[in-house]
Amino acid sequence: MPISWLIILILIVLFILYGPFADLLFHVWRIGTVTRGSELSRELALTFDDGPDPVYTPELLELLAEHEAKAVFFLVGQKVRQYPDVVRMIHEHGHVIGNHTLNHRNFWFVPPWSVRKEIAVTNDAIAEITGEPVVYVRPPWGRFNFWQRAYMRRASLVPVLWTYACKDWRKGDRSRAIEQILLAKSRSGGIVLLHDSGGAPGAPRNTLEALRHALPRLKAMGFAMTVRPVTLAAEAEARRKGSFPRLSQRLIHPIWRRWDQLFDVLYRVYPLSRLFRLSVTRWRFGRRMVSHLAEVPSRGPTPAAQREAAAASSADRADALSAPPVILENGMPLVELHLQNLALQELLKVSPPEKMAIRGLREARDSLRQVALSMVFDERFNQAQGVWGMTMIHRGMENLGFHVEDVPPTLFNRWVTLVLTWIMILYHPQGRSRLRQGLEEMHPRLMWMTREELLSRYLPDDARQHAAEAGLL
Repeated sequence: MPISWLIILILIVLFILYGPFADLLFHVWRIGTVTRGSELSRELALTFDDGPDPVYTPELLELLAEHEAKAVFFLVGQKVRQYPDVVRMIHEHGHVIGNHTLNHRNFWFVPPWSVRKEIAVTNDAIAEITGEPVVYVRPPWGRFNFWQRAYMRRASLVPVLWTYACKDWRKGDRSRAIEQILLAKSRSGGIVLLHDSGGAPGAPRNTLEALRHALPRLKAMGFAMTVRPVTLAAEAEARRKGSFPRLSQRLIHPIWRRWDQLFDVLYRVYPLSRLFRLSVTRWRFGRRMVSHLAEVPSRGPTPAAQREAAAASSADRADALSAPPVILENGMPLVELHLQNLALQELLKVSPPEKMAIRGLREARDSLRQVALSMVFDERFNQAQGVWGMTMIHRGMENLGFHVEDVPPTLFNRWVTLVLTWIMILYHPQGRSRLRQGLEEMHPRLMWMTREELLSRYLPDDARQHAAEAGLL
């Protein structure tokens, strides 16, 4: 091989190691990079790149203030120098400011001697205006090189990417498309990539219009727009790794976490409450019928002051007698409830068992309120005719309104039973021995509830009124 070709080959290999391989580790595989917050908290972090912008950023700040939303702004150093007053406005509105480099360059092509300038000069420019140090850095396009990553580590800077991007930089009237992406991919602890500057001409206007419609919907779905998914991401990751008393649990848990993430992607499972992840599946357990009469509470003898209410209650019961029963049929869409395994691990460590049961029922009740909000305001779930799940922790579920049954002994259900048993062994501090302790052996049960039962119990009154006004009920 001629020496010139050998040199070219060496340069190509060095470039791949310097840029694309670093990108594979820190962007694709997300090693040491913030991409999500705690999936146990119904919070969403809106992040905005490429600003500040003298036109769009002030409008955005007003919109966020109107909805009591806080965000993270990743600013370009050159624009910070151009528009210091806008930077000051962002800071005064209580938002977090991060570094988006000095010149918005692809770090694959930034040589080592320019890395520090791209980051440090921008940090200094922001700190000079706000009086506070910068902690968070988002490299343009999420690109990394090894020198940049090493510098950030030495400077105690946190690299922040995103859970999902709304692709709001594209040309054309895309406000509706941006809104749909923002809503359809929302999840607890999500970090959303948006822009308040840059992109195609006028693109940030699409982002503003999308947010005008999406922010009220997200609030109705129960989301709080905060910076906590970013600022507390390290704490969330430490909790996610867990602490296990048994060596086998410590060895297997990292592998199981990867499988859990893959499962959520393949089956479109979204963490949307502290206790539950949600997906839409088809009911496959045969016909179920629920009388409306069961939803109308019976009242005993009432004093004269309550006669009117008693008459109304009698009318309700008469209507219920003539109303057809609620029916679940095979093939109907239902929300499947998947336990948040981290919440399960924390719950199983509570002692004594009576205290664990009380806390579990309380958390299930709170989470079902959030499920109810999703089934009304979230387009991913608002066509579902009920909720269901399989669980080994089923005591007291009837008190929450669930119908609890034995699991039909099909081949697929045996597989689900095996998986649930494995999860219990993995997450319970006592491991396998817990399965045969207590008053009875632990076995999975099928639990389900119709849409009407869930909403009548758990949809908050203010949300019910809002939904009725919007024609969603």
